Amino acid sequence: MRTTPSIFHKLEGIEEDITSKLIPALVGHQITKDHRAIFTLPVRHGGMAIENPVNIAEREFMNSLKMTEPLWKAIFDQQESIQVSNIANQELIDEIKKDKEEQFKQTKFSTMNNLHQKEARFVALASEKGASSWLSALPLEQYGFALNRQEFIDAVALRYNFEITGRSRSCVCGKENTQDHSLTCKRGGFVAIRHNTIRDTTASLLEKVCYGVETEPKLQPVGSRQLPSGTNIKDGARSDIAARGFWSPLDKAFFDIRVLHPGAKSNDNKSLEKMYKDHEEEKKRCYNSRIQEVEHGHFTPLVFSTTGGMSKECNRFVKKLSERLGFRLQQSYADTISYVRRRLRIELLRTALIAIRGHRGRFYERSMDLEEMDLNLIADTRYED
Repeated sequence: MRTTPSIFHKLEGIEEDITSKLIPALVGHQITKDHRAIFTLPVRHGGMAIENPVNIAEREFMNSLKMTEPLWKAIFDQQESIQVSNIANQELIDEIKKDKEEQFKQTKFSTMNNLHQKEARFVALASEKGASSWLSALPLEQYGFALNRQEFIDAVALRYNFEITGRSRSCVCGKENTQDHSLTCKRGGFVAIRHNTIRDTTASLLEKVCYGVETEPKLQPVGSRQLPSGTNIKDGARSDIAARGFWSPLDKAFFDIRVLHPGAKSNDNKSLEKMYKDHEEEKKRCYNSRIQEVEHGHFTPLVFSTTGGMSKECNRFVKKLSERLGFRLQQSYADTISYVRRRLRIELLRTALIAIRGHRGRFYERSMDLEEMDLNLIADTRYED
C-alpha cells in the first residue's frame, strides 16, 4: 500500500475476507456494515484497530510519498549526500497524525449517526478514558492480563452489546437473563465480588504510596452532631478504604467505591456525565459531611462503570495515585498511569465476565440447610475413633 499507487481495488478481496472470516472468528458472529466501520477506528475511539485496506491504501501511499520525499528527490537528482531536517520531519509526522485523527473523528461521527441509540451509547462507553486498555495490553498471565478464547469473545460482545450465546434465558431470580440483568442481579454474589475486587486492588495500590491503609474502616460515632439530611449516621458505618498521607501529609483520606452498570434502568436514559455525577453526589451525601466533621478527614467517591469508565473524581484519584506511584517506583508518569488504568480495567472486565456466565443458584432440589440440622441425630461422635 505504501509503495504502489491506485491499488485499492485490488485489495477488495482481502477486505471481504477480513469482514466475512477474520472478524467473525474474533467476535463469534457476523457484523454489520456500520460495525465494520467502527472496527476500523483505534481502540481509544471505541474501535478494534482493524483497518479497511481499501479505504486506507491511497492515504498510506501519499503519506509514504511525503515522508520519503527528501530521499527520492535526492535519488532523482543523483545527489551524493542527503540532508534531512529532524524538525521538518517531526512536523510532517505531526501533520500526518493530525490528519488521521481528523479522519477517525469523521468516520466515528458519521457511523454513530447510523447506529441504534443503544449501540451508539456502547461505542461512547468504549471510548471513555481507559475503557479500551484491556485491548492494548500484552496478554501476560503473570499479571492476570490473559483471556481465553471464550472470555475474549464475551468481552467484545459486552463492548458492543452483541448477543452472548450459550447462556440461560432465565435467571434463578425469575427474571429474563439479559446481559444487563446478569451484571446487576445480586443473586450469586457477583455484584459484591466486583465491588470487593476493585476495593482490594485499589487498597493494594495505595499501600505502595500511603501508610495506615485499611479496608472497611469503622467510622467514629456521630454522637449529638447535627449532620445534613441524607448523611449515614448509623453507628458502625464503614467506608471502603482509609489511608493516611494520600492527598496531603498525615491527613487521613477515606474512599468509597461504587461500580455502576450503564445498562441498568436507573442509568439507561442518562448522559454519561450525569450518570457519573449522580452516583458521586449520592456517595457524598452519605459520607462527606460525616467524614469531614467527625473524622476530620478527606472523602473521595470512586465511581467506576462495568464498561471501564470512571467518574471525574475517580479520574483525579487515579492521576494522583499514578503520579505518586511513578515517583516511588522511579517510572514515568505515562507508563504508571497506563498500568494503573489497565489493571483496574482488567479487574472490572474479569468480574463482569464471571457475572455473565456465573452460576447463580441451585437447579436441583435443596436439602435441609446445615444450620437447620441437629448433627447429633446423624452421627454420635462418642463412638467415633
